[in-house]
Amino acid sequence: MASSGDEPQVKKLKTDNDNSEIHARLEKERLEMAVRVTNFKFNKKRVQMMSKADEVPDCDGVLYWMSRDQRIQDNWAMLFAQRLALKNHVSLHVAFCLVPKFLGATIRHYDFMLKGLEEVESECLSLGIEFHLLFGEAKEALPKFIKDHSIGGLVTDFSPLRLSQQWLEDVKEAIPKNIPLCKVDAHNVIPCWLASDKQEYSAKTIRKKIHDKLGDFLTKFPPVTKHPYTSKYPAEPVDWIAARSTLEIDLTVKPVEWATPGTRAGLDTLNEFCLKRLRKYATQRNDPNVKALSNLSPWLHFGQVSAQRCILEVKRYKNQLKESVDSFVEETLVRRELADNYCFYQKNYDCIEGAYKWAITTLNDHK
Repeated sequence: MASSGDEPQVKKLKTDNDNSEIHARLEKERLEMAVRVTNFKFNKKRVQMMSKADEVPDCDGVLYWMSRDQRIQDNWAMLFAQRLALKNHVSLHVAFCLVPKFLGATIRHYDFMLKGLEEVESECLSLGIEFHLLFGEAKEALPKFIKDHSIGGLVTDFSPLRLSQQWLEDVKEAIPKNIPLCKVDAHNVIPCWLASDKQEYSAKTIRKKIHDKLGDFLTKFPPVTKHPYTSKYPAEPVDWIAARSTLEIDLTVKPVEWATPGTRAGLDTLNEFCLKRLRKYATQRNDPNVKALSNLSPWLHFGQVSAQRCILEVKRYKNQLKESVDSFVEETLVRRELADNYCFYQKNYDCIEGAYKWAITTLNDHK
């Protein structure tokens, strides 16, 4: 007798046969969208100007301050930074500010992040983009970097969290006023500030707002391409061992072994999910005895894989696996962006005061 985990024979999905094919296909698809980002109709609704300056002054380069979205391709903030650099005929830099501790993060978190950033550095090198690992808080590290490297434009990605928002405000105040500072939501499909102008009550209240805007935002990506302008201030290779020695974190919670960090491994996991587990997702994802989950959370959390890319890939199977595709889109788009909406508009998102009054009343009634 077949075990409960066995699946009946089904028609093979028409997709990539192995992981090597997905990377080649995605590279081809990006180039089909545009030869480079300046040939692509970039949706400027993704961008918020954070400074009064809107023109890049004479400079050596543009800087992408990478934070939440730790990848090169499929990254609207990275693409906008290259677009700005190309239009001004200057070099392109990427900087990540490494702080010795962050909230309750352990070596498990930092190991996954740093190994992913190693891949980012390698990809930047292949594309003629300068990658810099800076140490300390952004408000101290970035202004000095901007001055020392003659940076004329600053682009960063978006996070709704209080600490990240404060970092951005601090940097805004610390950098020269003639340098444009742009924020790009590269984490959500619909920019958080456009998905809704208020805190939403539930998935039901935000769902239609999100789906109504997908036509403008759920597009394919152009490529980040070889950058033609070199810098007078080339980056030094990162000493990743020395970087780890600066951490002041719990080392007892060891790195995981099942998940390989980095964008390439994340896309491999996405492809494996589509091939092997997507068909079970709608009906069995809550059954711990069945392998039906995407397992993409680590790569999505660190921005090593784009949620928009995941949705585009899964939607390729809409005709074959409609129920599972719809379920995945609901979780990865609606529910996920509802969480960002809550943190963005509810300043007490991490304490009991952020709950609705009826919930607080219920808790008090049951003390």
